[in-house]
Amino acid sequence: MINLNKISIFEGLEQSELDRVVKWIAKRTYPKGTTIFVEGEETDGIYIVTSGHVKVSKLHKDGREKTLAILSEGDILGEMTLFGLGLRTATAETLEHTTVLVIPKVNFRSLLMETPKISVKIIEILSNRLKQANRQIEELVFLNARSRVIYNLISLAKVYGRPEEGEINISLQLTHAELAKLVGISRETMTKVLAELQESNLIKVTRKKLQVINLDNLYQQVM
Repeated sequence: MINLNKISIFEGLEQSELDRVVKWIAKRTYPKGTTIFVEGEETDGIYIVTSGHVKVSKLHKDGREKTLAILSEGDILGEMTLFGLGLRTATAETLEHTTVLVIPKVNFRSLLMETPKISVKIIEILSNRLKQANRQIEELVFLNARSRVIYNLISLAKVYGRPEEGEINISLQLTHAELAKLVGISRETMTKVLAELQESNLIKVTRKKLQVINLDNLYQQVM
């Protein structure tokens, strides 16, 4: 039985409304490295992540890839295609074993029209995505590569950080190449900046761990 009460967009709904939503939902599980959908495809609905992590990215015609977001439990994929032509605006790929709930587009649009609470939450999600996009533009325009790396490390520490012996362990495992795509720089530049930050005793980087030693000191490095 799918429990929707723990998913933020369904909080506050009556049981009869939840029962109706459950009838529309399909549960899908993907192994690590699976492409869920590709930019330009027609949408089949929205996806809600219930476990794992999903990378959302865009691919430039010259082959460069930019990671737009990393989504985790409770996050929604595909909300941008609920209106208009309904073509996917980005590509989604799993970073680890991931489970999602899928609601067909036509059913979810009916839900929006009939349930103001969900409509408001979708508006909030779209607003937050716009703010995130604006922040990324500001980073690209005003911050150098080193500061952009630091800014993104701070963001990752806030979302995925776990206190561990006075330090913050970022639980999300990303390679240097994946971090570079998130920041929008080359892998070589990412590796160089991470090495500099480690030499300055601001972070610790191992094969399977990325730790922030002192978050306040890291903040002070953003220029």
